[in-house]
Amino acid sequence: MKTSRILVCFVIAATFAGAACSSAKAPGVWVTQDTGTGDSFFSANFVDENVGWINGVSGRGVEEQNDNANKKTKPRKPGEKTEDPLQANQGFEVLKTTDGGQTWHAMPDQFKNKIRSVWFVDPNKGWALTIDRDILHTTDGGASWALQRKAGKIKLKLPGNKREPEIEQPEQIDQIHFIDSSHGWAWGGGRKDEYAEQPGIFLTTIDGGQNWNEIKYPFDQNASAAFFLDSEHAWVSTMGASFYRTSDGGLNWTKVQTKLPEDVFLSMFFTTQNDGWVVGRSGRIAKTTDSGRTWRKMYEIKDEYKMHDICFTDKNHGWAIGDEGAILYTPDAGESWIDVGAPVPARLMNLVFVNNRTGWAVGLGGMVLKYEPK
Repeated sequence: MKTSRILVCFVIAATFAGAACSSAKAPGVWVTQDTGTGDSFFSANFVDENVGWINGVSGRGVEEQNDNANKKTKPRKPGEKTEDPLQANQGFEVLKTTDGGQTWHAMPDQFKNKIRSVWFVDPNKGWALTIDRDILHTTDGGASWALQRKAGKIKLKLPGNKREPEIEQPEQIDQIHFIDSSHGWAWGGGRKDEYAEQPGIFLTTIDGGQNWNEIKYPFDQNASAAFFLDSEHAWVSTMGASFYRTSDGGLNWTKVQTKLPEDVFLSMFFTTQNDGWVVGRSGRIAKTTDSGRTWRKMYEIKDEYKMHDICFTDKNHGWAIGDEGAILYTPDAGESWIDVGAPVPARLMNLVFVNNRTGWAVGLGGMVLKYEPK
């Protein structure tokens, strides 16, 4: 999701025909950063050129447990705790940098608070989702957290499971996003298919989460991508191949009657209320100039890679990332693209730019790249 303050690209390939490639060069380079982990990073959140967080999932807890099982160890004492905190946190891990990515450190007490992911609007004010889908709030950069909203319970229906056709679980909030210290949204769930029927939840706040307002779930399916341009305008694509927009901060949503360029969007970015870009499940990129009513596919892009995220720093200059370290750059609103390529061929999942000079791309296998001007 995105902000008007910080250019964040949420979460596809591309080598180009000669006519589609620009002879120009990208105005900067992408440099690999070492986090000291092999985590699979799915989102990044930077508030300025120095301070940021990356949300990831690690398999280290499971790997270490398997390694220990093959070693001769001392007998455990009665009552001795052996559970790895990372494994107890379902592998979710948050890393923080305060020096522009030169060094990364695990966020303090994240396992104690069972933190799944975080979102900050400045170096101090932030929110976290827990493993139990509660919402926490911090005013000191994550040194301490306070419970802001405790998740309720819902019933997950499993039509094909005769033995256990219904399971109780927490409200399935899996995304949280703020554009400033007051306006935020949290959402998740909503899956409906032959295997499961899950209630969806959509929350809004205009006071920094002191009060969370629950809106009747407005979408036909779980959301695959969302973008928030400002406090009023946003768009959502669903796994049900539907596209929605709001102009009142998410209180009411309109289903856009359009022929979608892809059945499901994986990422979107709007530079104005009308001009936007999407990356589809097939990996292709498409553009709209009328707020999603009509779309133009970028047919000149071949499918040798799949792109996963797209982001613009202004109306003309944009980036897209994807599989095998694919990084594409456009200086002219997508009329031409430059195949930049990452220094390492990893699967890149998420982009964030704080300005046109500094950005980050994160992905699987511990991959973190920083964009720096030449």
